[in-house]
Amino acid sequence: MEPVDLRVAKARLDILRRRARETVAGAVVLALAGAVFAASGHSQLAFSFAFGAAVGFAIAYLAGAERSHLLTRLVAQGDASLLPEAEAFARKLSAPGMRLRLARGLERAATAGQPGLHEYTWVRPERVFDIRKELLRLAAGFRDLAIPVSPASAALCRRMLCEALVSPLYNPKIPEAELARLLRVIAAGVESAR
Repeated sequence: MEPVDLRVAKARLDILRRRARETVAGAVVLALAGAVFAASGHSQLAFSFAFGAAVGFAIAYLAGAERSHLLTRLVAQGDASLLPEAEAFARKLSAPGMRLRLARGLERAATAGQPGLHEYTWVRPERVFDIRKELLRLAAGFRDLAIPVSPASAALCRRMLCEALVSPLYNPKIPEAELARLLRVIAAGVESAR
């Protein structure tokens, strides 16, 4: 995937922050109006305003999710120190809670590589079979909080686990060699931080 241009990323982050703030404010106003109409016995109007509020909160959530994906990309490409928001997000990615979530995700992905039938899995079992031990080794590194993990490795791991379109774990159109390369890069950030 192409690197994100910093100027474009900064402008997009500003737009997403503003969109989330404005839609939450609008959703709160709609929710309050819905509550007033519900209290006065106008159930149809109350439902309409409540529905509008729910849509507003959904839009704010989607803006936050897009912001999170963009920040993850910035940290993964090594530009965390160039934007204050990305730097703060990099610290969040390296925090114990996120590291444990990533470790659980790696372990879950590794289970798809076990022999046998795997129903309801999105991970490509044929890809994970040969790298199962590497996934478990990375999971152990993320789980061991005594081992420092670089924010870029955490971001790459998050992208691999959470963004199916660009992940060789999920997307069969991405060559298998890319998965091996990605795991080496993630592992380098766990091992070099020691």
